[in-house]
Amino acid sequence: MLTLAHHACEFRGNYQLRYCLFAILSLVTASLIVISDTAAANQTADPLKVITFMDFPPYIVDTEPGDGIISIIVKESFAAAGIEIETPLVPWRRAYRAVKRGEYLASYSWAYSDNRAEEFHLSAPIFAISNQIITTYADVTDWRQFRKPRADGALPILCVPIGWKIAPEIADLIDKKMLQQVSPGHPRFCIDLVRARRTNILYMPRMTAAHHLAGLSAEDSDPGVRPWPKLYSLDIPSGQANTQHILFTRNSLGFEYKEKFNAGFNILLKSGRYKEILDEHLSRYTPEDREAVYRDQKNAAILP
Repeated sequence: MLTLAHHACEFRGNYQLRYCLFAILSLVTASLIVISDTAAANQTADPLKVITFMDFPPYIVDTEPGDGIISIIVKESFAAAGIEIETPLVPWRRAYRAVKRGEYLASYSWAYSDNRAEEFHLSAPIFAISNQIITTYADVTDWRQFRKPRADGALPILCVPIGWKIAPEIADLIDKKMLQQVSPGHPRFCIDLVRARRTNILYMPRMTAAHHLAGLSAEDSDPGVRPWPKLYSLDIPSGQANTQHILFTRNSLGFEYKEKFNAGFNILLKSGRYKEILDEHLSRYTPEDREAVYRDQKNAAILP
């Protein structure tokens, strides 16, 4: 291409330098467009990279079979759609930005929010999880009690991992200075803060909190020195059956792969494989935990 431009410049003569530069720039731009299109084609020809991060137990974590129940659902749905994937590990905040900018095409899994629905193509709901308030306050039996100052004058401290969606009821309490929020980079650190008596409230799924508690308790060489506080769970209305989704870049390619994924996910639902995945994965959990998971999927209209 540059050779053609060179000949054009020679033919036009030196006095038309501006014309020559324009011709060269036009041809270079056309070359870059071809290269960009080829790169996009290669991205779809290779295994699709669906980024995630293994710190959301027991749903997305490398210590669970298949990297957790949501990982299994995602991988089998893509496979049912005939799409081979890889799952590079990228921290959540960076993953969100990377998919938004189109550096990666997809990431799982993310709770629904209106903002995310505007910025991305969201998959169909693939799983539902209920978040709870988990507190050390034995005298609190309803989340609405946090609307009033505590009798001891202490300001309750809430720990929510950075980037996690917060229930509107809790966000309102934070805005009104009824709760103080801290946000570490990993949910396990919230459990550490509870142990250190530096936070009084967690907001996360009960099974996630239980997983981290079990892990930290197993590592505790001398629990008698610093005993674990007793924890109490409280339901909160908007925390119930929050749907999880895959984020796809908001462009035509992202939309195309969202549709393909949804088709594969529907195959899992209609064939009964989705229910089988739940049965297989939850067999090690208590009847109470299993019942709660099935109830969430039904409340979210994922299962009938």
